Amino acid sequence: MSSTGASRPTFSTTRFREGYAVGDVDDFLDAVFTAISTGQPVPPIATAVFRPVRLEIGYDMAEVDDFLDELEAGLTS
Repeated sequence: MSSTGASRPTFSTTRFREGYAVGDVDDFLDAVFTAISTGQPVPPIATAVFRPVRLEIGYDMAEVDDFLDELEAGLTS
């Protein structure tokens, strides 16, 4: 995963091991970053759920989970 400041992160992708559905993660992060940039309430991060995928491109689960943990910690501090 790479990220610069408050910009959108990029996650490693998986194909042959389980990952999160790319569209699910992207849609959720779009909603989060839109809320942050417009001053709206941020969707609940702790309860976000993404479909697991296998044998198609998905985001590395650990990277996504780690980013969301850091993001939530940053928003609540």
